[in-house]
Amino acid sequence: MKRDTGIGSGWGGAAVFLAALFFFKGGLCADVRVEDPLERAKRSLETSRSLSDYTAVLVKRERFEGTLAPEEQILFKYAEPGRVYMRWIGKVNKGQEALYVKGENEDRLKAHKGGFLGLVTVNVDPAGKMAMEGQHHPIFHAGIGFTTEVVLRDLEKGLKQGDVRVFDRGSQTLDGRDVVVMEAFFPETVKGVTHTVREGETLWDIAAEYHQDMYVILSVNKGVDTPKDIKAGQALVIPDYYCRRSVSYYDADTELLVKIENYDWNDNLYEVYHYRDLQLNVGLSSDDFDPDNKGYKF
Repeated sequence: MKRDTGIGSGWGGAAVFLAALFFFKGGLCADVRVEDPLERAKRSLETSRSLSDYTAVLVKRERFEGTLAPEEQILFKYAEPGRVYMRWIGKVNKGQEALYVKGENEDRLKAHKGGFLGLVTVNVDPAGKMAMEGQHHPIFHAGIGFTTEVVLRDLEKGLKQGDVRVFDRGSQTLDGRDVVVMEAFFPETVKGVTHTVREGETLWDIAAEYHQDMYVILSVNKGVDTPKDIKAGQALVIPDYYCRRSVSYYDADTELLVKIENYDWNDNLYEVYHYRDLQLNVGLSSDDFDPDNKGYKF
């Protein structure tokens, strides 16, 4: 059974109006509406899909249970089709490694912690409780392409339903490169439907059915702590959109989405992903995704 539902955010129309006119990255921004907000996102997605591989330093922060976690810095390698290597190089989780190659290792994630705990390497379900601890997304959703798909999906739905306003925040400099900044505003409350859990379902099943992110569903349904922490007959809110507000940074030259800030329905920073020192089509080999690589510690 599905019906319209809403959850109050505590923000009124006046607050949103002021937020839209307030100082943005140090300067007062006029609200310049984007006539075709899909155009740039589509070009960005097309570019990301044309890449064979890339490397970067991924800087990320994510909010869990109302608390914004410390910034993580990760050496990130990605190659088609679906190969990901990550090594934590900042203060948080330093030395931790994760490796995922679609179709190999029984589609499991190979990983170890940093420090003394790094002596133990595990092979786990990439969508399981252990792998998802302290993560908004499974490793098979890592990368610029998936993030851009989410942005485009919400823009398309928002325009169709008349729910989104997109503003051009102009050109800025990020990591010494010119970027074009776009800001999208979605409904002030969690607009969506109610889903009644069926026997044997997990949040992953429900997320796939509604084309929504699993952790977004988890985060708006209080009392649900894990993807399996639900039972048949339980009513869950499934948001129509990923977030309340999103700020996207597109590289002016490559048009790739190099940074995104997403805000929840209380207008708190929900997550930020920033790809720094991005190197495209560098010719990554199978050795870069081999756990026996001498530079790795699996």
